[in-house]
Amino acid sequence: MLYRKWGSEKDEVVNYTSSIDSDKEIMEEVKLTMKAHIISLYLSGYIKKETTKKILAALNEFKEISQGYEDVHEALEDFLLKNVGEEAGWIGLGRSRNDHVATALRLKLRNKLIEILTEINSLRKTLLDKAKEHITTIFPSYTHLQLAQPTTFAHYLTYIEEELASRWEIIFFTLKLVNRSPLGSGAIVGTNVKIDREKEAELLGFDDIVYNTLSATSSRADIITTISELTVLMVVLSRIAEDLIFFSSNKLLKLPDSHVSTSSLMPQKRNPVTMEILRAKASESIGILTSLLSIYKGLPTGYNLDLQEMNKYYWLAVNYTISSIRVLESLFSQIQVNKVNIDESSLATDDAELLSINKKVPYRSAYFEIAKKVREGSYKSTLKIEDSINMKAVIGSPNFDLITNLIKSRETKLEEDEKEIEAYKLKIISKVGELQVIENGIEE
Repeated sequence: MLYRKWGSEKDEVVNYTSSIDSDKEIMEEVKLTMKAHIISLYLSGYIKKETTKKILAALNEFKEISQGYEDVHEALEDFLLKNVGEEAGWIGLGRSRNDHVATALRLKLRNKLIEILTEINSLRKTLLDKAKEHITTIFPSYTHLQLAQPTTFAHYLTYIEEELASRWEIIFFTLKLVNRSPLGSGAIVGTNVKIDREKEAELLGFDDIVYNTLSATSSRADIITTISELTVLMVVLSRIAEDLIFFSSNKLLKLPDSHVSTSSLMPQKRNPVTMEILRAKASESIGILTSLLSIYKGLPTGYNLDLQEMNKYYWLAVNYTISSIRVLESLFSQIQVNKVNIDESSLATDDAELLSINKKVPYRSAYFEIAKKVREGSYKSTLKIEDSINMKAVIGSPNFDLITNLIKSRETKLEEDEKEIEAYKLKIISKVGELQVIENGIEE
């Protein structure tokens, strides 16, 4: 024990309050945060170059978090003291675990969000590529799980892509909220040490700082907002999974062999197991968000150890999201569409609209006339399914020409989003690279 000298490895308080297991997720980010702090102390004239060099060298040797510590921060500081000696005690100047963990969490989440945004774009590209193969592939649409009107599989795929594009925009916005630095805020009201917080933020690739030190050390609202948006994304993905289960059960689609499983008793079964797991993980994500909100809602302002208990849920939510996006991309890249025979009753709306337009009668009158024929069993359409689709006149409909143009415009938007996230990532890499340059200069 370092901070609680009266404790021991067998202390029930230490065992109960320790966050070592979940801290393994942020160990590298904690080390990076410590590097920025040490270099900041050096640049501000508080510690000598030789001392800084020793601490940085020892910091790079820290590879594992041992049990018996309260958290990774205590374990790291103790490691540095044991390997550098008394000089390592300088790292406690102007530093608190409160601002350091807040910084590490944002660094980790920033990297994960960039990964998620990149994965979403990859799935969007797969959907648009597949849509180009199925512009004229007839497919049913449903309302209330009842056959509605004829559409195309491309129309369905571009619906998913647009849903994902909307989620992408919002998650990218949350990335910018997350990418602000709490470092240098101390425990709650800052520090007497003249730390250049803006320089620290720049060295860690942040866009800005969280200005108020109370907010910097004790707020998790930006992170919760992000997890909330990831949960919305998971709910969207769950609806798609439910569609795919329904479509495959009704022989409209054939899911890839790698995404189905047979029964231990019934050899003919093709159970849509990956999509079933995705639905479950979406439900778990809702539970994770509920846990975060429940822990956070009653906390007074300022750091409370309850915040520590939230950390494990962030990475569960993030990892569920990443794996679910990837499994959907795998599925859609290999999916097969079966030939579909659509009942001509699905053309009733077209006939009612044409009757209204051509005979110049109110639509409701035409509607009742067609409905009467459907009920009596005398309805018979003169239209073909392809006619129904090509008569659609509004942007966003499955009309073959309009959907072709839509796919092109969606590809353009996707290219813009791909460039935006890549530029954002490179900007961060460039800034963090400056930290490495300074470290290399100190070590020479």
